[in-house]
Amino acid sequence: MTQPLSHYFISSGHNSYLTGNQLTSASGTTTIVKCLQAGCRVIELDCYNGPVCKHGGTLTSPVDFKDCVAAIRDSAFVSSPYPVIITMENHANPDNQAKMAAILRDVLGDKLFVPDPNDARSAYLSPEALRGKVICRTSLKKDADEEFKKLIYICNSKFTSLGEMIKQEKVVSSSFEESALPRAKELGTYDAEEDAEAEQEKKVLQAKLTKQQIKLQQGEEQGPEDALDAGCPPVEGSLQQLYAYTCRHLMRVYPAGWRVMSGNYNPMKAWVRGASLAALNWQVWDKALRINQGKFLDNGGCGYVLKPEWMRVPGASLPSRPPRQLTVRILSAHKYQGSNCWIFKDDLFVRIRIFGMPVDCAVKQTKTVSNSGRLMDGGSFEFDVRFPEMAVLSIELMDEDAVGDADADMLGYCSLPLATLAEGEFKLPMHSASTGEPKKTKDTWVKVGFTFPLTPYTGNAPAQKRSEDEHAQEGDQIAKARV
Repeated sequence: MTQPLSHYFISSGHNSYLTGNQLTSASGTTTIVKCLQAGCRVIELDCYNGPVCKHGGTLTSPVDFKDCVAAIRDSAFVSSPYPVIITMENHANPDNQAKMAAILRDVLGDKLFVPDPNDARSAYLSPEALRGKVICRTSLKKDADEEFKKLIYICNSKFTSLGEMIKQEKVVSSSFEESALPRAKELGTYDAEEDAEAEQEKKVLQAKLTKQQIKLQQGEEQGPEDALDAGCPPVEGSLQQLYAYTCRHLMRVYPAGWRVMSGNYNPMKAWVRGASLAALNWQVWDKALRINQGKFLDNGGCGYVLKPEWMRVPGASLPSRPPRQLTVRILSAHKYQGSNCWIFKDDLFVRIRIFGMPVDCAVKQTKTVSNSGRLMDGGSFEFDVRFPEMAVLSIELMDEDAVGDADADMLGYCSLPLATLAEGEFKLPMHSASTGEPKKTKDTWVKVGFTFPLTPYTGNAPAQKRSEDEHAQEGDQIAKARV
């Protein structure tokens, strides 16, 4: 934890003051507390005169800025000792910025990180150096209050081009809406597939909205000042250029404005580009948060995961390497069906998915066992994985008969980082697809066997030794009962 902040993926939130949807929900501190206690390290506050936090251009109610800061103070270091970043979308005038500065100092006290004015900012400090501190991130306007300016460590900068941003002498931060992410030819058809999935989600969502809600979501709320201008074509570049930018500067990605029900994009879209901050809505638990949960189980669940070396070294490029073969054997699965013998039971199958670099993404599943609630010997499944340090493995217990929304047929899931996957046989505890909370292991579980040798399965290449950084990230594996 001694490398610059920009060398880490950091678990991040979006519009953290909202308690529900992005249009009409109440503002409050519930989501702030929930996500901090779950390991999130970045809280976003949209700040207006008052000072208050609210979602501009909507019917959401405001909450006092002071209440949000107090909630951050009380929950910041419950789950992790490493720094919390408050990213402020600042719509407040200079007088209210002065009030915000006073609130930050008074409420946070010695937990507030006050930057050294003589720091050249050629690189960010490390999570270890900022341990136990709350950091402020925002865009500074020309008329910004002087006391407020003194508290800002991460300064947002309007993104221009990869070439120009790489040349910046001081480290900065810029934001991208999910649909305006930089494009790189090395990602192949990955972007097109993700865009098609997002477009389908958008159509389903719009079908559910009333005409009034559709009008509201097309309102005039402005995006972050450091974001690419709306309507601009996506930035084009190579992954090498992207990583040269993100190894020094903090790149943030946030959900599209049409996600008014607090849904999310796949955070892997951000991570494969080297973005440190994949900002997600934590108000509604969905696939993106399941992936995020698996990713940040790594490194002890502290909210910080070191990027691969090829993302951190200027001039480095995506390595060409033979795959390792991951074998997942589904030994058995169980979902308690209740004591009524007259009702139909679930039609179980297990789905196995890998989220990661485009070349590694895959999905396979067992056969369905009808009207049983129990599956035995679901078979073995092989996956070729070239970049395990990026990948998340998702084991999902499904009911084929379920109808409704996309996740209604998921009876439970377990997401795991491949970077620290242990070989052996395990009884995996399942989590609720709608809340992320653990289910009772006696009622819902999947027994699996993992084989993941370090030697590439071709046998023609030498075993790849784990780097010192990878060893340093070995967090505690989640407790599982051996079969």
